[in-house]
Amino acid sequence: MKRILTFQSAARFAGFARMSAVFGLLTILIAGSTLEAASPDLNNTLPRGAQRGTETKVVFHGNRLEDAEEILFHYPGITAKDLKVLDNRKVEATLVVAPDARIGEHHVRVRCKSGISYARNFWISQFPNVDEVEPNDDFNGPQKIDLNVTIEAEAKREETDYYQVSMKKGERLSVEIEGLRINNIRQNIAIDPYVSILNKDRFEIASADGSSLLKQESIVSVIIPEDGDYIVEVRDSAYEGRGRYRAHIGTFPRPMAIFPAGGMPGEETEFTLIGDVKGDYKTKAKLPLTTEEGTFGVLAERDGAFPPSPNPVRVSDMPNVLESGENGDMRSPDLASVGALPLAFNGILEEEGDIDYFKFTGKKGQNYRFRVYANTIGSPVDPVLNLYDSKFKSMGGSDDANGTKDSQVDFKPAADGDYYVRVTDMLKRGGSDFVYRIESEAFTPRIEVTMPEMLRRDLQYRKQFNVPQGGYYSMVVNTTRRNFSGELVFDFPQLPEGVTWEAGTIPKSVSQFPILLKAAPDAAIGGGMYELKVKNTDEKSPVEGTFKQALDLVRGPQNGVEYYTRYHERLPISVVEEIPYSITIDQPKSPLVRNGTKKLKIRAVRKDGYDKKITVRLHWKPPGITSPSTMTFGEKDTELEYELNANANAEINTWDITVIAESDGGKGLMMTAAPFVKLAVEEPFVSMKLSMATAKQGEKIDMVAEVENLREFDGQADVQLFAVPAHATVPIMKIDKATADLNFPIQTTEKTPVGQHKNLFCTVTVLQNGEPVVHRVGMGGVFRVDPKPKEPVAAKPAAEKKVVAKNEPKEKPLSRLEQLRLEAQKEAAAQ
Repeated sequence: MKRILTFQSAARFAGFARMSAVFGLLTILIAGSTLEAASPDLNNTLPRGAQRGTETKVVFHGNRLEDAEEILFHYPGITAKDLKVLDNRKVEATLVVAPDARIGEHHVRVRCKSGISYARNFWISQFPNVDEVEPNDDFNGPQKIDLNVTIEAEAKREETDYYQVSMKKGERLSVEIEGLRINNIRQNIAIDPYVSILNKDRFEIASADGSSLLKQESIVSVIIPEDGDYIVEVRDSAYEGRGRYRAHIGTFPRPMAIFPAGGMPGEETEFTLIGDVKGDYKTKAKLPLTTEEGTFGVLAERDGAFPPSPNPVRVSDMPNVLESGENGDMRSPDLASVGALPLAFNGILEEEGDIDYFKFTGKKGQNYRFRVYANTIGSPVDPVLNLYDSKFKSMGGSDDANGTKDSQVDFKPAADGDYYVRVTDMLKRGGSDFVYRIESEAFTPRIEVTMPEMLRRDLQYRKQFNVPQGGYYSMVVNTTRRNFSGELVFDFPQLPEGVTWEAGTIPKSVSQFPILLKAAPDAAIGGGMYELKVKNTDEKSPVEGTFKQALDLVRGPQNGVEYYTRYHERLPISVVEEIPYSITIDQPKSPLVRNGTKKLKIRAVRKDGYDKKITVRLHWKPPGITSPSTMTFGEKDTELEYELNANANAEINTWDITVIAESDGGKGLMMTAAPFVKLAVEEPFVSMKLSMATAKQGEKIDMVAEVENLREFDGQADVQLFAVPAHATVPIMKIDKATADLNFPIQTTEKTPVGQHKNLFCTVTVLQNGEPVVHRVGMGGVFRVDPKPKEPVAAKPAAEKKVVAKNEPKEKPLSRLEQLRLEAQKEAAAQ
């Protein structure tokens, strides 16, 4: 069953990313007739990838795709042409991949007249893409392939695929699999790939079941010992596979680590690629100014080929410190200070039991967070981090943090001086690829911009903002201020033509806030990916953040845990066809007061006899306000009341509010929103304190209330006492702005339950501008009912005492048999 949520955090799988500031949106448009459709759904593509510098025909599989118009890509390098709708579940297009398109993962969406789909991944390789040819599940009958190809194949249950290549002695044979990451099966893993290289005698030369660099994806690379044919075996590790995979098979380099594990934005950095079977090699790369995930993928060419996927490095604004000399003892006089923070410490735990120390200068009052990046960037290190002062006293330590195997420790020195940072592997392991990076992050002001999770285990749910022509749509944005406070404002640098937006200033006490999008009636159907920025309002100390969306591309057991998640800094926004209904909220003419309630009048305008149910949801509520999760219009209803409740601490302000509406016209959900209305949350007009009252059953008594007028109001207000016991009545009373005391006449009956009745309260209804302002006051009143007194019982007259003579014999009682005979005699006489 689906469950609608407000919040949830997401686990991360770090990887490479390009800077989003230069990302273009490359698309292909087609013409077509108007079709009634809604909420398009993209599941996957076939094939799952293509070779760069080629054209490939691709089929997009999903649901409700019959009005597809456009293919959207998150990154440059791919365009589409000849788009053709095959049916409501399939769309075909020819993808044109530029020769310089980035190798590896891309993200793709389908835009229909009715909206934009979820993002799915699509993979670009440097090699020709070759289809698997069945049967190839017999070791003695493998599929023969050329070197340096990418195989598009399907893993099946209890089946192994075999591929044969011819090799020369001394050549490198590398295999890398894309399997787990390229399938979308809800809450399940399609394939957990296993790969091995065997000779013709079935002797295993090398095998892999997962890798540090790509987690559950397998990589294997060997130097061929002699001329001959070799077999590449690919299967699911548990023989349970039921999904697609791509196998890169060739002589390409495959470094397993990179050092240093990061650099400064905008700078060219020299990196050493570690772990290729032909030895380490170097490359230079200029790091981008901005990234989506804090990382950048370095693709290092060697012998005219690239690895199929990059080695990720951190991009952070702090100088690199590289491990050098003997640094295994912090007490060693040869351990020199590397300078003052902020710094990024880079090293390799090269052997078992290796421990690395760095000495640095700290100043009193500094506030830094030391964070290790190792496992999250593809290193096998499971780090343990410790900090020490100049007297070698511990200042803190950490093993796992932030839902990852990487460590984190906060650092705030009490005095100027030298300090030490220590790192080792939790299991004391080591090796040439055990690379790590420790960043000292200053607590500088920043804004994190995300959106709340609306459906458990689905981070993309309702993160596509499809605005109907002439209508509205709304989004709720989470803003997290780090190391500063203050008011914030939104900014869309660009939106689809004909779309405008509206949002108020975010108060400093509020982190979640709504934005309303509006499409003009004549807005052209179309859309794409757009930036959303959040800024503070202090011009002297500007802070800016950019929205980042989590794309949970693979979830699996148990309970839909995230296996593979990427991030993107743009929002899918589109103009869609006009829908057959709209929603409005009557502008309230009176406030909602603290500890009060208010009913919003919601209206549905049905067009052309549209008669389906419409569900509305107040998807954002001001602080301290609660409401039902949803309300539903019946098939022909056009009005309903949506009740809001304010607690005693509801924030005083005038808020923009809207509702999201959804209706299924038979082909998926059609969604819209109501225009903003202003909701004023104010202090109450009156307060009240109820005195305890006691009555006997059947009595009429007065419960006294002390009334405090907090704000002046005109006329009289109705006051009603609630939670009185059964079989007790009390009339509605009146007060005005001068009332100080109020007596509630409570009439009980003989049936009124005896006992202490708690939690009595009152509603006070003040009229303002003809609308009720309802208060809940006097909470916690107590009314005790005692039993009705018993009537006195009259004294019975004394019975006349029979005098028995002294020697008179006592009357003998009758036996049971005698009693029966006597009764029979009486019955016979009566007849």
